[in-house]
Amino acid sequence: MNNFTTILDRSTPPKPGPFPKVAFPPFDGAPISNGLDIWTVPNHEQPIVSLSLYFRGGSACDPQHREGLASSVAELMTKGTLRRTATQIAEEIDFVGGSLSASSSWDALTINVSVLTKYLDVAVDLLADVVQHTTFPEEEIERMRLQRLAGLRQAKADAGFLSDMVFSKLVFPNHPYGQQPIGTERSIAEINREDILRFAKENIAPANAFMVAAGDIEPDTFRKLMDSNLSSWSGPARQTVTYGNASLARSRRVGLINREGAVQSALRVGHIGIPRNTPDFITLSALNVLLGGYFNSRINLNLREVHGYTYGARSAFDARIAAGPFAVSTEVRTEVTTRAVEEIVSEITRLTVEEVPEEELRMVKNYMIGNFPLQIETPQQVAGRVAALVLYGLERGYWDTYRQKLSAITSVDLYRVAGEYLHPGQLAIVASGDVQALEAGMGEFGEINVFNDEGTVIERPVTI
Repeated sequence: MNNFTTILDRSTPPKPGPFPKVAFPPFDGAPISNGLDIWTVPNHEQPIVSLSLYFRGGSACDPQHREGLASSVAELMTKGTLRRTATQIAEEIDFVGGSLSASSSWDALTINVSVLTKYLDVAVDLLADVVQHTTFPEEEIERMRLQRLAGLRQAKADAGFLSDMVFSKLVFPNHPYGQQPIGTERSIAEINREDILRFAKENIAPANAFMVAAGDIEPDTFRKLMDSNLSSWSGPARQTVTYGNASLARSRRVGLINREGAVQSALRVGHIGIPRNTPDFITLSALNVLLGGYFNSRINLNLREVHGYTYGARSAFDARIAAGPFAVSTEVRTEVTTRAVEEIVSEITRLTVEEVPEEELRMVKNYMIGNFPLQIETPQQVAGRVAALVLYGLERGYWDTYRQKLSAITSVDLYRVAGEYLHPGQLAIVASGDVQALEAGMGEFGEINVFNDEGTVIERPVTI
């Protein structure tokens, strides 16, 4: 008998094998008779159907002094129609074990319905009733108002909420993105039924909408069902979003919100970022993952692992129809706030002056390429990505080539986009914390303005 001994080298990890091929699931789109585009993502693994009806124009379309209008309209869409009260709508969808909700983002107002396939007729009937016959009852408006005002007052106790609010105001002065999508106490108190009806009339129309249906459906059969329920639905022509990109600030600005005696500071550091349809989006996504988009990112390792300033730090490009914000977010101890900002600025600057080592870039690409299949496992996840194609005008094969484009990114590519899209000298730096403890150190980054909990500049700190 021959004895063979294999000596394994455990000093280095094994090389990963090639990534398995992953095809983005098939989908298609076509209009019904009233012009509403219906996109379908068939998947028959489970007897479930999810419908998402998107209306272009979300919170970014809120009129001045009516912040929170789009989100209020969304909240009220399912609160009563000519045929059903809010209670009847809730009971009817609950009876079939489904869900019906509406929400608004910066770029769209969305109504979502999910049911078992055998109750699809019920779901479509409810959806058709909501979009065509919503009445916005006064009692529901008042109930929403009281709940929203209570929520806003409670939110003011959240340091992160305050930092987000002031950061938006610094980065987007005189721009819709500088407003609060949930509104302010003043705007919510002043919004009336006429405002709500006007917004709905201008935006809730088939020409301004598209639907993505995912799950256990047959595309042709489903479109016929939608046409039979919505063929008489009409409205104004598609709304054209006219707000453009905000202008980048000329220098750094510092905003402080006082929370006397606070032991932590909620930090936001960043500036204007990118629109979603920028050709550099995928490369910038990789840059962001490296900077602050996953656990092994530079900012997280720096602030958490090296210095012990925080439990976690992250960065993100919030890409919208117009250029949204780029921001680093974290919470740190009061006494290390200034040093944490120094490290954040240093890491942003470093990307603009040094090429990323190949091994570090390889880790980022492996993470993103390997994670992508997990992001399209369910029909609902696929539907969300199809909706992004439609809402932001991306090419149909965008997700088919996503991993190939990630794989092709080089250190030179990252260096180029860092130099073009990161601006260390024009950052907005916001801290919600103890102003008395922060003011001296934070002054080294730029001119300081102190804000109250309404986001208004004040001459001296106040206690929140």
